[in-house]
Amino acid sequence: MLRLEDVEASARVTHKNTGLRYSIVEAGDEEVLLSPESEGLKDLEVPLKLFREEFVLTDRFSVARGRRRGRGGRSRAQRTAPMPSGPRVKGRIKKLVRERGFGFVRGDDGKEVFFHRSGLGATDYDGLSEGDVVEYVVQEGPRGARAENVRHVVEGGAEVAAGTPS
Repeated sequence: MLRLEDVEASARVTHKNTGLRYSIVEAGDEEVLLSPESEGLKDLEVPLKLFREEFVLTDRFSVARGRRRGRGGRSRAQRTAPMPSGPRVKGRIKKLVRERGFGFVRGDDGKEVFFHRSGLGATDYDGLSEGDVVEYVVQEGPRGARAENVRHVVEGGAEVAAGTPS
């Protein structure tokens, strides 16, 4: 678990499960603001408890082995995690657990998939409600299927920013 004294602005951290790397922008009493090192990703606000459990300092972690490796850390292939790819699936938010930052979406195919606020833009999660129509990409992770790149859409199919009335 990441120690609180290690949480300081400009430190670089890696998410244990995804291997995505971030720089700490600001560490508050309750949340940590992270800026992704990969292009195309949005800033991320993470509750401090979750941050301490799911992130480690970049120079101390390797996705492949879970510990530090030789001089270069991870291999070139591991340095940037690929963006989730695959067909976009449409579904509705079945359940949101706001205080824990996750929820479940039921696809038009009837399958339920877990999603975490980290699979959305930093402010997009707060704009979602149960019953909202969303599009997402299903990715297989260590714990099973997970919805990534979740985007709120209106019934007609156009993408909307979270919090915008649909």
